[in-house]
Amino acid sequence: MAQAIDMEAIRKLTPAQRIALIEQIWDTLAEEDAEVPVSEAAMAEMERRAKELRENPESGVSHDEVVKWLRSKKWR
Repeated sequence: MAQAIDMEAIRKLTPAQRIALIEQIWDTLAEEDAEVPVSEAAMAEMERRAKELRENPESGVSHDEVVKWLRSKKWR
């Protein structure tokens, strides 16, 4: 049974707190190995990017570089 969500309480959170809440909710999907629907447009974009990377591997960025870049941001 679905629980009521206190939207007013959510609106009172800071943007950083709301993002943290979204991350927690997202993590529950991974824990349940839930299927997350992906739109046709998103799938087409992922396929386009994958093809581009296969054709031009040097254009990609490594996982470590992405993590380093993300950690350098002042989001939190």
